[in-house]
Amino acid sequence: MAIGSDTMKKLKILYYGNHSNPANKSDTTEKHIKWAFEQLGHEVVALDENKATTDDILAVKDVDMFFCHKGGLHGNLPLELFIKLLNYLTCKKVFWYFDKVFFMRRESEPWIEAIAPYMEHGFLTDGTWVNRHKYENIHWLPQGIGNEDTAIGTPKEKYTCDVAFTGSPYGERREFIGFLQDLYGDKFRIFTNVFNRDLYDLCATAKVFVAPMYPTDQFYWSSRFYMTLGSGGFLVHPECYGLKQRGFISGKHYAGYKNANDLKKVIDYFIDPKNEKEKKEIQMAGYKRCIETATYLHRVKELLETVYEETPINQYK
Repeated sequence: MAIGSDTMKKLKILYYGNHSNPANKSDTTEKHIKWAFEQLGHEVVALDENKATTDDILAVKDVDMFFCHKGGLHGNLPLELFIKLLNYLTCKKVFWYFDKVFFMRRESEPWIEAIAPYMEHGFLTDGTWVNRHKYENIHWLPQGIGNEDTAIGTPKEKYTCDVAFTGSPYGERREFIGFLQDLYGDKFRIFTNVFNRDLYDLCATAKVFVAPMYPTDQFYWSSRFYMTLGSGGFLVHPECYGLKQRGFISGKHYAGYKNANDLKKVIDYFIDPKNEKEKKEIQMAGYKRCIETATYLHRVKELLETVYEETPINQYK
């Protein structure tokens, strides 16, 4: 019986995650994933990793799957205690880690290597790391977009601009943002903390959204890709072989670039009113592709089919 189908076995899932997410109260990935599980008919018990204790977790009875993102890495339980907890849990144990896994970063890679032996399955958005390390129980699964309300937004004057960047300007992004500011001046705008229906309105207004090269590689990209396309925006994004495998084609669903000179040419071409028709066709094709194949409902189905059917994940959908 297919877990991802309408006739699936109903599961009780203990979801240990950042459900309060104080940094972004208006939108959380956990909210979308919880809703996706529930759409499939599963019961979800959500425990906040910032507050829950081992006693709180063990008090939840008859659990089929323990699910987390950064248990033992962030939150209330240190890694040693979290691993002890995993030894006590008799249900299936699954994690889904969203960030890029950096070789020299002190936390992410050692954490994955520490908990992998205690988990039935792990999922990473960083397909490059998965391909290099070949863990049998770790799979590539990119992020997606919530499917609670995916209607195209309404243009709003307050969001008007030619070139837009969504997100906070920190770290490597500063240089990228400075580059765009030098090129486009007041035609370029930065938008922070714009989520949900406001993001759909922003995507219906700004001409072009631009994603930075860092830390993207051939098999890793951030959720910005899906959040922009799935909210109806036109995205200029680094070309990635993995995106092509996933069915997102440069020039058909988004506008790809390879370097700084290429980036400027692509942006200039698509903010030119003469190319508006072509831009709108790509924009709508990217939106439809994302909503039809890359919501968190699609991702959760892939995850559950891998965990319960014990078959390799189809990473080329």
